[in-house]
Amino acid sequence: MSVSVAFIGLKGHQYIVLDALPDLPEAEVVAVADDNLDALKRVAEFPGASSSTKVYLDSTELLRNHKPDIVVEAGTDRDRADVLIACAKRGIHVVCEKPVAKDLANLDRVAEAVTDSGIKCTALLTMRLEPPYLAVRKAIAEGSIGEVTQGGGQKSYRLGERPAWQKSRETFSGIIPFIGIHAMDLLRWTTGREYVEVMAYAANVGHPEIGELEDNACILARLDNGASAAFRLDYCRPEAAPTHGDDRLRVAGSKGVVEARGGGATLITQEEGPAELPLPPGVNLFADFLGAVRDDKEPFIPFADCAKITEVVLRAHESALTGRPSRLPT
Repeated sequence: MSVSVAFIGLKGHQYIVLDALPDLPEAEVVAVADDNLDALKRVAEFPGASSSTKVYLDSTELLRNHKPDIVVEAGTDRDRADVLIACAKRGIHVVCEKPVAKDLANLDRVAEAVTDSGIKCTALLTMRLEPPYLAVRKAIAEGSIGEVTQGGGQKSYRLGERPAWQKSRETFSGIIPFIGIHAMDLLRWTTGREYVEVMAYAANVGHPEIGELEDNACILARLDNGASAAFRLDYCRPEAAPTHGDDRLRVAGSKGVVEARGGGATLITQEEGPAELPLPPGVNLFADFLGAVRDDKEPFIPFADCAKITEVVLRAHESALTGRPSRLPT
């Protein structure tokens, strides 16, 4: 059975879906919208595209002319909520960028629209799909580290050339919602614990050329069992570094510590010294989402999780702006 797919926005991680399409011949790209003509010129090369694939400079026109089975949204943070709501009203399933919305008011609008429509919706929280974090989650679920007492994560990226839309608070949500969401989601997902309070700091200290985009942030958090957590974010990784990013997740417990770093995962307990955990296969986000749509089941990353962690990072961002801690509703 064929599945029609449209892309709205080519400004983010749409390649996650594009990379999956060669193995999903049932998926047909029927339309693509972006305000960048140069980006649209590459649509003919997309897997699943054909001579009948339409391109648009405006997403409203695309949705007026097409009703695809699935929309892949990868536009600016500012426009995301309106696109998701428009898709929900038309009964179109959505794979979207993160955060789900740029602010709490729009998050409420999106959550209401998705819930009322019954569509499937997931976000590109792609680190959940990676073997080291799947291994960490399994070790914690099996009780290997006992009660979670502390957690933390790091996202350090090369700055590179940032697009104009990321340099303005009008269009971009900030370093905490954009990359901090990955680290904070991983801790919540691997431990099963909820955030109850966050305090954050963020600023642009050393890179005036990126405008209002922060080049660093730190987040402190308290979990629902009293455990603490801390996250470091920066766009200061040197260009000479061997990889674009340096990602880390560490969870300490009453019986041991588990850590993901450098493409692997390590466990140390009271009884045994550091041991490399076996890595399970990763998850193909779009293949899983197609299955969820086909079988009417929850995707690997359910919308409720996407909405919840978006609220967490938006409140952390709010804390950074106000200089005050922010409590999460219980």
